[in-house]
Amino acid sequence: METSRGFSIKFHMNRPWVWVGTLTILAIVLRVIRLNDGPWWDEIFFFVNTVRHPLAQIVTVFPGDTQHPLYSILARLSIVAFGEHIWSLRLPAVVFGSLSIPAIYLLGVAVSTRTEALISAALLAVSYHHVWFSQDARGYSALAFWALISTLFLLRGIRTGRRTPYALYAVAASLGIYTHLTMTFLVACHVLICAVCTAVGWRGGMSPAKWMVALKAFLLTAGLTLLFYAPIMSQVLNFFVKRPSSMLAVSTPRWAMLETLRGLTLGLGTEGVMLLAVLVVVCGAWSYFRENRLVFALFALPAVCTAIGAVLGRGTMYPRFFFFLVGFAILFLVRGLVVVPRWIVARLPHALTGEPARLAASMSAVLATILIVASAFSLVHNYRFPKQDYEGAIEYVDAQSQTGEPVVTAGASTFPILRYYAKPWESVESVEQLRTICNRGRTVWVVYTFPRYLESWSPPLAEIILKEFTVTQVFPGTVGDGAVYVAKNVPGDAR
Repeated sequence: METSRGFSIKFHMNRPWVWVGTLTILAIVLRVIRLNDGPWWDEIFFFVNTVRHPLAQIVTVFPGDTQHPLYSILARLSIVAFGEHIWSLRLPAVVFGSLSIPAIYLLGVAVSTRTEALISAALLAVSYHHVWFSQDARGYSALAFWALISTLFLLRGIRTGRRTPYALYAVAASLGIYTHLTMTFLVACHVLICAVCTAVGWRGGMSPAKWMVALKAFLLTAGLTLLFYAPIMSQVLNFFVKRPSSMLAVSTPRWAMLETLRGLTLGLGTEGVMLLAVLVVVCGAWSYFRENRLVFALFALPAVCTAIGAVLGRGTMYPRFFFFLVGFAILFLVRGLVVVPRWIVARLPHALTGEPARLAASMSAVLATILIVASAFSLVHNYRFPKQDYEGAIEYVDAQSQTGEPVVTAGASTFPILRYYAKPWESVESVEQLRTICNRGRTVWVVYTFPRYLESWSPPLAEIILKEFTVTQVFPGTVGDGAVYVAKNVPGDAR
């Protein structure tokens, strides 16, 4: 690749897989640390409503969008093999997250240099967000893996015209869709890109004959997907088409954008590093655009399709919908680390540059080191807190409350505490219920989480908790807005 030849950091390129293997081992270690920490709401709901059921029921019943079918099957097998633990529930996510390291390397080598590919693998290995989702009992790390692998196979198919890469593409893409339906947006992008590539003849593109081979691969992808979803197809369609989302007022595109910025800042350490990274990503994307429109489209357009699909679909949007594109973002980022220093050096007086190529490579190395260290350092936050600390809240209430004092749950805290932790507490769904309990003349404790959702679900109930209860302890978590709150109302205590 012309834009990448100046980056000459020595990685003993005669043995790159030693580095890839080392980075994969590092990724496994980082994803195993504190793997058994407390689960968050989605994991608990998924575990209780799906994984605890027999495999035959898992593949034939679709309880809702918390089930990611392929992950559900793998999680069930893991639980059967290793017992009912949080770590065994999350084990498939760890496996896919770790496999993403060699996957991004392979894709990186296909579109750039080995050095860029290795740096991309290093950044993914220590990525705060990738570690977080690799410890999340959901299908998102698997989806990121399938996105990388399917794109690699498609690119190989386009370049060679052979059937084998396309067949592998169909398997990877259909398994990705079976993992999570957002993979459909990626495949739709691939169809569109291949059609346009054939029509306009992008460099390294497709002839009509190659298009026909690709079309067969897309049809095979559709056939395999229908086969996988056949036992639950009618349930899936009924859920997504006929049932409007209850989160429309909360999970808005604006909220998703703000939450994404918050998450990026957390994952990169500071706002300054985050802004630097975004700028570098844009520069890297521009470099790919100028060098190879096909590769640029494969990396960039899926984000646009996913955003449009989410809005036109159920109208809700979550930052995690875009996580499966993390590999493409990192490849853009690393390319930016190459071209930005070169652009700067080219504009310096010749007397200051000495050897321009070496100076640019040194600056690239410094930038890469800063981002890797900042990302790795942010993992401290990930390990410091569980995703949600229901267990800490339960232990605190058990220690602080007196015998006979009512303890209630409200909103999203109800299902985990009553159904998973099996606490004999009461749940409240209305102001009237809460008033009745408070009128008993005893101190009343309330445990709640996701206050934004509580306010959306029952504004009057959220208001009375805010006004008449005193928060005594907050248990932080790494899920956005997922801190668990413990508050109490003491009779005669005027606020």
